[in-house]
Amino acid sequence: MIKALSQNQLRRLEACNRWLREIRDSESFAQLDYHPDCTLGDAIQAVGELLQEHSPECQEQKPVMHIRRVIPWREKVRSFIQNAASEVALLSLLTTGCMIVGTIFCYGLDRIEQSKGEEYQPTWANNSKVFEGSALASIAIFLGANLAGACASGGKGDE
Repeated sequence: MIKALSQNQLRRLEACNRWLREIRDSESFAQLDYHPDCTLGDAIQAVGELLQEHSPECQEQKPVMHIRRVIPWREKVRSFIQNAASEVALLSLLTTGCMIVGTIFCYGLDRIEQSKGEEYQPTWANNSKVFEGSALASIAIFLGANLAGACASGGKGDE
């Protein structure tokens, strides 16, 4: 019965195998013209066979215990309530932002309408009201576009 080699022993055998090959392939060893009964080739072959017999694939793998965390129902309910509350808060914030943008836009259009009146006189005061209303309307469009962009770019992956 062959006992399995430890990881440390396998690493040492691999290092010996590498060293023996380096010695065999070196120029200085080739110049020695040394041919004993047991050559380096035989040693490399023996170490290679030993490594093949005790390769890590042949060794038994240690059992791994997979532990799954059980979440109590109270924690599940609390998590559900917190997630629902955060979704409602975000939805109400989005709705409020849209209402504010709409209010600013309508106020700007109202300023434009007030400045024209029934008998419109192109005075500096009336022109300033027109430009004030146009500026408010364009700010509302800008805020609305930013709000829509923020909603489109945000998602579950940002957490």
